[in-house]
Amino acid sequence: MEVNGIGAAVTGGGNGIGRAIALALGRAGAKVAIGDLELGAAEAVAAELRERGGEAIAVSLDVTDEASVSDFADAAWAAFGSVQLLVNNAGVMSPVSPLADMTEDDYAWVFSVNVGGVLRGVRTFVPRFVQAGEPAHVLNTGSEHSLGVPHVGGGLYTASKHAVIGLSDVLRAELPAHIGVSVLCPGLVGSTLWKASERRPDALGGPSQASEMAGEFMNHMGMSAEEVAEKAVAGVRRGDFLIPTHAHSVKFAAKRWQEIESAFQAYAPHYDGDEKFDLTQIMAGQLHAQSQESSA
Repeated sequence: MEVNGIGAAVTGGGNGIGRAIALALGRAGAKVAIGDLELGAAEAVAAELRERGGEAIAVSLDVTDEASVSDFADAAWAAFGSVQLLVNNAGVMSPVSPLADMTEDDYAWVFSVNVGGVLRGVRTFVPRFVQAGEPAHVLNTGSEHSLGVPHVGGGLYTASKHAVIGLSDVLRAELPAHIGVSVLCPGLVGSTLWKASERRPDALGGPSQASEMAGEFMNHMGMSAEEVAEKAVAGVRRGDFLIPTHAHSVKFAAKRWQEIESAFQAYAPHYDGDEKFDLTQIMAGQLHAQSQESSA
């Protein structure tokens, strides 16, 4: 989908990858609504885009709150007349710790933002995309962990990013042809993800001091957010479902596939007639039968 001239909405757009995507979209000619829990950060990005001659607004956004997401959408449509691209980028990560030591608050916070935020964005924006009938796109920020890269000490984050790719995979099968879906799958990036714990709400465990050492490591060793953003925009333009950014991640994906293939060979090898258990074909047959009955 071409992004020049469209209205775009970016969650978590005040910092890190979200900020870089917002700026990249602006350079490509999009009008951008930047939503972020930190309104000041969003306003700074919007101001930078306007200084370059672009159109941009900043909106206070909490992706864990359905009403806040709805207000964000209303503001974007009011500002630009139409919106055709949703970037569900807002994400958090709890401090590195073994899964057995994670708390209910850790789980609730990570999943409410990383998965619930995507779902709330979809529930709010996608019905409007469908009704408009114009080419539109949903870009969800996953991770290389979505592809089979285990983050030792980051089990909840890894699980949430698996959920994002699963949600996105179903979404693309449910949507009409004029709406595309992509999942951005970055590896280590110089971003502000490491500071997420400082913005953690009291109801979900409260803020805690972020590790400056982790921040220095991510920013020194990670790919630039700007490079990731350029790949994200290119992926939207191409309409690809998966947008990986770090070449080495393919090794982990290949290893996962080798494990899957080996397991099937050991426990569920192919045999004639095995398709009788294929739920996709079963459902397709039922829908066809219902269609035939309706037209009879």
